[in-house]
Amino acid sequence: MERFKLQWLNKKPHIIERQPNLFYYDIRNSEIDNGYQIEREVFINNIGSLVTDKDILKDKDFLTDEELQELEYDEVNDLY
Repeated sequence: MERFKLQWLNKKPHIIERQPNLFYYDIRNSEIDNGYQIEREVFINNIGSLVTDKDILKDKDFLTDEELQELEYDEVNDLY
């Protein structure tokens, strides 16, 4: 996968604030270890969100924090 832009958010963006050309994910705190999972929608144990300019999940249900760190991305503050 080519490099993509990623922005970390402390809140879950409201649906009407979302831009159609971006991808929005929620972050679920892991109850087992100190890690987290990236999912399309998290209602329980939500610890934040992230926005990207590429679909990082594709056909997966979630990414672990370790899988996310293996991807090549640039952290930015101006996507959302």
